[in-house]
Amino acid sequence: MDKVQRDVFQKCSEFDRLEKVRESGLYPYFLPLGGHVGAEMKIDGHSIIMLGSNNYLGLTDHPVIMEKAKEAIDKYGTGCTGSRFLNGTLDLHIELEEKLADFLGKEMAITFSTGFQSNL
Repeated sequence: MDKVQRDVFQKCSEFDRLEKVRESGLYPYFLPLGGHVGAEMKIDGHSIIMLGSNNYLGLTDHPVIMEKAKEAIDKYGTGCTGSRFLNGTLDLHIELEEKLADFLGKEMAITFSTGFQSNL
């Protein structure tokens, strides 16, 4: 029995499951959040409790953290524009690593902005 093989592009153009799921109201991804990200959020005008966040310590909207972030932006800008290997180490990197090493009771510590960099 011969199977009729469809062109991969035809399969893509005929794919409609995503639209059907969205129309049913069951598609939970890429919903625009309203307002400040925190433990409670607004989605489509409805209040929800945010359970999918990495903000389990509540630091993203802590007033002291927010003020220190503003101070850091005023001093350093919004980013280093590249890795420490290429663009240099900030005094903040050294300060963090010294505090981490002290906290952990180690001689030294090093931080990486991504898991990929740590593996590299």
